[in-house]
Amino acid sequence: MYGAIQSGEHQFYIREKDKKDVLGGQAKFTSVWTKKDGKWIMSDVLSYNHQ
Repeated sequence: MYGAIQSGEHQFYIREKDKKDVLGGQAKFTSVWTKKDGKWIMSDVLSYNHQ
């Protein structure tokens, strides 16, 4: 079995009909991926430092 850790930042947008998307916030994330039977599967994810 193989594994990988991915980290970064993501943004959240507010969507309303007939309006432009508006940035609603951002946060950091860390994901843990494992490779099983030739497929990568996200096994855990943390989302933190929301603003």
